[in-house]
Amino acid sequence: MSHRVDATATAVYRSVEEGEPDWDDLADRVGASPFLRPGWVRAWWGAFGHGGLRVAVARRDGRPVGVLPFVRRRGVVVSPTNWHSHEYAFLAADADAVAVLTDALVAGRPHHVRLDLLREGTPELAAYRARAAALGYRSGAGELLRSPYVPLVGGWSAYEQGLGARKLRELRRRGRRLAEAGRVTFEVSDGAGDLDGLLDEGFRVEAAGWKGAAGTAIAAHPHTRRFYAGLAGWARERGWLRRAFLRLSGRAIAFDLALEHAGVHYLLKTGYDPTFRAYAPGALLRREMLARAFAGHLARYEFLGDTAPWKREWASREHVLLRLRSYAPSTLGRLQWSAHVRWAPAYRRARERARRLAPR
Repeated sequence: MSHRVDATATAVYRSVEEGEPDWDDLADRVGASPFLRPGWVRAWWGAFGHGGLRVAVARRDGRPVGVLPFVRRRGVVVSPTNWHSHEYAFLAADADAVAVLTDALVAGRPHHVRLDLLREGTPELAAYRARAAALGYRSGAGELLRSPYVPLVGGWSAYEQGLGARKLRELRRRGRRLAEAGRVTFEVSDGAGDLDGLLDEGFRVEAAGWKGAAGTAIAAHPHTRRFYAGLAGWARERGWLRRAFLRLSGRAIAFDLALEHAGVHYLLKTGYDPTFRAYAPGALLRREMLARAFAGHLARYEFLGDTAPWKREWASREHVLLRLRSYAPSTLGRLQWSAHVRWAPAYRRARERARRLAPR
């Protein structure tokens, strides 16, 4: 049965903190991922945010039924996301709540709405597009990335065998060689103890490789480090933080920063010390972490980010995440829609060609 949501029950706040109690309540009820919760957005905004942050909260009978954070910038509305984000969604109990959130999103008639990292095929996405169309907005969606994951079914032994005999032989060979070089230990912690010290150690490992040279490592930029340090503190309070190290005679040679929530392991960042490249420490750590996920009876292992050759060695499933653009029924909106219609197909063809040519 559909329940009507009165638009007067919608409040739009100017900070995460104002909407946080209702936001957390709804997120718990609908089983939202960590990326759709106020702690994540607060850490992200503190590191990367600019413009006017808004948090729309829809209530029915005094109870929250919808939450949506968004950013207003001079006639444009965007999602509070970037390449350190992993999902964005209308957090809503039903389609009526999505409709009310959409009304709040386009209040003031922005000429352009751009929402990134929406999951393909969700009912919330369909409800948004229907309401936006009813308000005169034209929308187009394109693939932004494909995020690999492993459904943890069938047991570790079956999964490991599915990796192929050649890969298994190579992993065992590298593992034996590493053991010959010193004492090998594997550790996973939830952030108890020296959080800052272990994060610093992990960030140094990540920055030692190609990410450091390319400027994409956590430690490469103060705002990026601020985001992940803040995020780690929030996740530790929730019991969701996981830091993993592969060590050789006590020295960290591979590192993971991850979250675990509601039976899902989310790999946020990973890296290894290239000094030990011959031992494939990143692959050895990945094997240990996947084995641990199976042993812990988790439901899914999420690699996050876009697909990459090393991820495809472990994961055969992918989530498709979209960039959605909506344009107002105004002169500027119509001009932008015309440009979108003209150039979007060429962009999709170029992206698909690049994906086909990427090494497997």
